[in-house]
Amino acid sequence: MKISKEQIDALNAVITLEIDKADYQGKVEEALNNYRKNASVPGFRKGHVPMGMIKKQYEKAIQMDELNKLISQSLNDFIDQEKLQLLGQPIPKEEGSDANFGGDHHKLVFEIGLEPEFTIDLSQPIDYYDIKVTDKEIDTQIEHLRGHFGRYEESDSITEKSQISGTFFNEAEHIDKFFTFTAAQLGEKALEALKGKKVGDQLTLSTKGLFKDAHMLMQALDKPHDEVHDLDIEVTFTVEKIQEQILAEMNEEFFQKVYPDTTTEEAFREKVAKSIKEDFDHSCDVRLLDDATEALLERTKFDLPADFLKRWIRTTSENPITEEEAAEDYEKSEKGLRYQLIEGKIIKDNNLQVSYDEIREFCENAIRAQMARFGLFEIGKKELDNFVNNTLKERAEVERIHRELTGGKLIQFYKEKANLNKIEIDIDSFIEKFYSHQHHH
Repeated sequence: MKISKEQIDALNAVITLEIDKADYQGKVEEALNNYRKNASVPGFRKGHVPMGMIKKQYEKAIQMDELNKLISQSLNDFIDQEKLQLLGQPIPKEEGSDANFGGDHHKLVFEIGLEPEFTIDLSQPIDYYDIKVTDKEIDTQIEHLRGHFGRYEESDSITEKSQISGTFFNEAEHIDKFFTFTAAQLGEKALEALKGKKVGDQLTLSTKGLFKDAHMLMQALDKPHDEVHDLDIEVTFTVEKIQEQILAEMNEEFFQKVYPDTTTEEAFREKVAKSIKEDFDHSCDVRLLDDATEALLERTKFDLPADFLKRWIRTTSENPITEEEAAEDYEKSEKGLRYQLIEGKIIKDNNLQVSYDEIREFCENAIRAQMARFGLFEIGKKELDNFVNNTLKERAEVERIHRELTGGKLIQFYKEKANLNKIEIDIDSFIEKFYSHQHHH
């Protein structure tokens, strides 16, 4: 058997494989003998069927099978030995090939597309946003925390700060549900209608726009998701309880409920600011990954074996497609392929590969955190291993974790190695810019 490579240009090459019948005939004989041992043919004892009969029935199919196995194994071994970085898979080439499956000599030619050589330049600046937390955000968060750690007191009438409990009723729609909600969760018209109402008052409300979030109607009326979005009926609401939210006082007791080692308002405000910044720093990191991706795609220039890849798309398509359709598919996938090559090079050159142990550890931590949300802080190793093993059986979940960990490693790499143009920005401006950027893409 002979195998060789001819370089056509930097991105295209041809592999020629020459196989003699003798290269695989031994395997064919072995397979035929196995068939003979196990064949059950009427009129012959098991294992005593004439070899001529076995050959007549099975030899051609076995030869074809063993030849295909040898071709596949030889190609894979050659690609590994030569350390060839392929794009797509080898495509059989009719020109120059002489398969001659009935003969003693086979010549097979395959065209291959090769990964381009290129360098990655991180010297040009990439924007990196640094969140500046203002007093406005700190005050808003502190008010939220004071509400969370505050209390409710009975109140005479409904105001914009009330928590309201009562029963929604509509006989025809089989609605009879006691529900508690805050005035802030109501739609504008419903809030106006309820303002000033007292315990025992009854009024008719429209379900359309009753709450700011239509999903609250599911809970308030006990209706399934499919119904609530278009539900436009009237319900009777009876006010049964009104409470006013009393915010927690800004004192040491409150500070320590939120941050146990904090005693002064100044230190408390600093901790709140730090917490807000940490939440938004993650969004800034995600934005950095997005901006670095776009910048590197724009700045890293290299050619691809486009004609080969279009032929490969056409060859491997499940259903027959035209050259035009293959070209269209290539155009759609080209940007993704370019970034895949850039990302792959960064990962390989900087040893940023994600290991199975890292995936497993990530999964363990996620399961522990999930359990903790249900108040389960202690979980046995055996039980945890079972949860992890079941989760990692799902290929999609392993791929999701792999993507997340890879993204984290790339973000850290860019923060350490790229030329970052740090831009200080307040939260409102960042949200506007970040979400408009997402929409643009």
